[in-house]
Amino acid sequence: MESFDFIESGLVFGLDTSKALKEFRHPPRDFAVHSDAYKFIVTFFDDYGEIPSVDVLQENFPTLDTSAQTLNLDYAVDAFKNQVLYRQIVNVFQTQKGLLQEDPKTAFSKITSGLNDIGIAYDEDVVSYGEGSDSRLEEWRARYKARSVGNKMLGIATPLHTINNTGVGWLPGEMISMFARPTIGKTWFCIYTAATAVMSGKKTLLISTEMPISAIALRADVIFAQMLGYEISHRALRSGDSIDEEEYSKFLDDINEHQLFICDRISGQNSITIESIAALIRKHSPEFVVLDGAYLVNSGTGRKAAWEESHALFYGLKNLCTAMNISMFVSTQATKDAADIFRPPQANQVAFGDALLRASDVVLSMCLVEDDSERRLIQYQKYRDAESFADTSLLHWNPNVGKIYEVNPDF
Repeated sequence: MESFDFIESGLVFGLDTSKALKEFRHPPRDFAVHSDAYKFIVTFFDDYGEIPSVDVLQENFPTLDTSAQTLNLDYAVDAFKNQVLYRQIVNVFQTQKGLLQEDPKTAFSKITSGLNDIGIAYDEDVVSYGEGSDSRLEEWRARYKARSVGNKMLGIATPLHTINNTGVGWLPGEMISMFARPTIGKTWFCIYTAATAVMSGKKTLLISTEMPISAIALRADVIFAQMLGYEISHRALRSGDSIDEEEYSKFLDDINEHQLFICDRISGQNSITIESIAALIRKHSPEFVVLDGAYLVNSGTGRKAAWEESHALFYGLKNLCTAMNISMFVSTQATKDAADIFRPPQANQVAFGDALLRASDVVLSMCLVEDDSERRLIQYQKYRDAESFADTSLLHWNPNVGKIYEVNPDF
């Protein structure tokens, strides 16, 4: 076994990207030698949004073993896990050394129990409640700090001020869903949701099972244009009618948006599957995923009853959120029972069963507003881990020029 100093030094030098730092889940107490250096990296990243350079690390922690700089990170992580396990096992025996001489039977029981606790901690399918308590405290401190320095909302900004005003947007691990009858505007709202996240600085992946990229991009143009102070007609863009060409050209130069990725198909596949969505997430590392037309995603379970397919699909998507620590917004259809397009579809009117409702953390339904074509009504069917703050939100709705926003619900 290599020295603790060498492996931990290699680990500290290897945590040189935000992705590597986020994926490393060990608390500082698991370090035997260089816990201060690891805590320094975490604090530096929280304060400045970047990883300290090797020179900065060497200047602040001259005891780091510089010969470990070229150590493969995956190897260092695996070796570190083994060293932590080794120290924990040794500690179990050492703490019972005195009792082992006086009362071997009781010592045996305590040693067995201690080793079992270690086994649970290293089972990748479960996590001990006590394990990670330090990190939960640090997470709260980071949230408190973010709220106190002017960042008034945690998570990803939503299109709804009713939610944003609670101080918590879409959080990692959450699945947010919307359902409505056809032609109500689900795709427009999905694009608006994606654009809101992008404009707040979040890398976003928008997946459409119903529209080609070219159609999605045109809709995104008018929404982003409105957000940036331009007004461009989607109808004119789509039909080739006259527009202010200079303004459109200037907008396209201004937007140059590389934080939004759009997908409408997977090469070599007849349909978009949960597995292909997972591959896209691994490849592009988005913080937020918007999936328009989730009901057309292939769950990969083969031919089954509709409710079984729905269960596999929506719980599969929810598992992606938790396993990959991302937020996901999905849209799907309401059943024909929701025939009244001026009444929000209810929880029992989700197409193909209620799996979507059970798997989601937040569920919205949307309908038209009678006698007012420039309004949409959203009803909150479910909102997990929050007090009931509202039943509905009213939207101004003129997607042709990208004007979609929440208005006073007292109408």
